[in-house]
Amino acid sequence: MSSFFFCKILMLWQRNYDVSLPHNKIPGALASLAKKMAIPAMPSGEEFKPEAAIVNYYGPSDMLGGHVDDMEADWTKPIVSISLGCKCIFLLGGKTRDEVPTAMFLRSGDIVLMAGEARERFHGVPRIFTESDQQEIPALISQLSSGDDVFILEYIKNSRININIRQVY
Repeated sequence: MSSFFFCKILMLWQRNYDVSLPHNKIPGALASLAKKMAIPAMPSGEEFKPEAAIVNYYGPSDMLGGHVDDMEADWTKPIVSISLGCKCIFLLGGKTRDEVPTAMFLRSGDIVLMAGEARERFHGVPRIFTESDQQEIPALISQLSSGDDVFILEYIKNSRININIRQVY
């Protein structure tokens, strides 16, 4: 991954959250989407509170090694993960690195809800598929016309963006 962008609560490289540092508010539409997508994983009567958003940028040769998201104080809350741009292979493994993972394709617009036991499982992204490997990108060309849209299209032809939204406390 080439860089990180943080909203609401800043996550330091020491792998913790520090609310005293400058931070941006999670955009309303993104927070609303995360709340709606998290409903199936929340106990009855509880609402998901989007407190941190991490944006991962992937180039054509980037990957994300197997890891467990273990920074939040409360692992009972789900992580809402949104994929944009190039499709990828997502691996969901077991509670140890020894267990064989399940591979699945994530396409632009797919949302993964990491909840329950999935929060304790290793997962990663070993491969990004660029423009030549995709059917979704050409369909966007007819919808985009302005200068900004063309820039976005050129970027997503060879890149993947993942936004994951978390309730920290």
